[in-house]
Amino acid sequence: MVANTFMADRPRILRTPFHALAVAAILLAVGELLASTPESRELLLLAISTVLIHAGLGMRVQDVRRSSGGASQSMHAAVATMMLYFVGPWIAVPAATIASITYDARRGRSPARLVNNLPTRVVPIMVAGLVWSVLGGSLGPGGMSLPADYLPLLASAAAFALVNEALFIWDAMTAKDLRRARWRDELDRLPENLRTTLLECAVGAGVAVLCLENPWTAPVVIPLAASMYVALDRGNRIQQVTDRALDTFASIVDERDRYTFEHSDRVCEYSMEIGRALGLTERQLEALYWTSRLHDLGKVAVDNSILNKPGALTREEFEIMKVHPEVSARILASFSFDDYDADVVRCHHERFDGRGYLNRPREDVPFEAFIIAVADAFDAMTSTRSYRSAMTFDEAFDEIARGSGTHFHPEPAYAFLSLMGYDFEQGLERLAEQIAGSDRAEVSRVVRTFKADFGDDIREAA
Repeated sequence: MVANTFMADRPRILRTPFHALAVAAILLAVGELLASTPESRELLLLAISTVLIHAGLGMRVQDVRRSSGGASQSMHAAVATMMLYFVGPWIAVPAATIASITYDARRGRSPARLVNNLPTRVVPIMVAGLVWSVLGGSLGPGGMSLPADYLPLLASAAAFALVNEALFIWDAMTAKDLRRARWRDELDRLPENLRTTLLECAVGAGVAVLCLENPWTAPVVIPLAASMYVALDRGNRIQQVTDRALDTFASIVDERDRYTFEHSDRVCEYSMEIGRALGLTERQLEALYWTSRLHDLGKVAVDNSILNKPGALTREEFEIMKVHPEVSARILASFSFDDYDADVVRCHHERFDGRGYLNRPREDVPFEAFIIAVADAFDAMTSTRSYRSAMTFDEAFDEIARGSGTHFHPEPAYAFLSLMGYDFEQGLERLAEQIAGSDRAEVSRVVRTFKADFGDDIREAA
């Protein structure tokens, strides 16, 4: 119990130095600024810097994500770096602080969120400024002394990017809700995020260099920098159009058969709930959304006479039906999904015991494919088809419980049944009546399968 309490409190403990860094950076900058008795020029620069950094935070490209409710990329790094080289850290840090608070307040964010955002917005500026100063870089209206200032310039930009990404990971690792495992997403995206942040810092530094050398270059240079934002926004719009096209394709497949109408939507919904219960990261959930939504896309290659056949399929017809996961995988690959996601779709009819469409051993089947298999089977069993009537939910739950460890991976099976409020004790009693023999050997196998993965959560049913 003590260990569990410590694990629950550890994120709060680790957030103390996270916020302390922001407080130290702000106090140091404000102290240095006040020590020189700021004149009207410094106050004007502070006001201008605040407005520009606030604008950088607002230059945000929204990336609509199914799993997490939204993620975005702002131009804060570019603008903050530019202002650092224009006015120095003692003005840039207070300006970033004011800009961050006013920006979040205008968006109606909670005080806790407002405070949590400060470290990632002010500490990188301070660290980059200190690196610049230690390496002897020159700041201010006199301009930079190039090429002598190239080393401080590159080192400070790299420091900004590294500290920025380290703080995002720290923030994610000490978040209140660790179940979403956002820190794993941040680690996965670290190389990509570092490249993006370094590019933004380079853009900000380039604008600063040119404008400090000759202020009249600003009307020409700043629009060029703004084109980076336009490019990000345009790329996002293209992605949104692609997403809508994929959604449309999935709907077309479902609408070919009135019995399976909205089947992909329901499988996607069930899969996402299972994924969240199992602690998949936001990035994994995003991939799971698309793989579950598009798992049957390959049925466009299957003739309607087979899809809607009222009786059992012949061996030849079944072989044709078994092709649709491979076709789905090829279609996803053509839309730039990675090989792993394509393989998830390819394997969504694989079984835990290795007797699926492809006869793959469980070690070679992506875990998300087993999640989709549970969701797909449940919706198929509870939907009326041309060849049979729908099962009740309880009957379908019993079938999933019975198939755990053979047809279904026990972990997503157990997670799904728990989410649906399945009564394991009553369900296993029903299975005992269905299974031939009085020794309940098959029921005991199901219980052992669950207990092997989840301890004694269902010991009462044994």
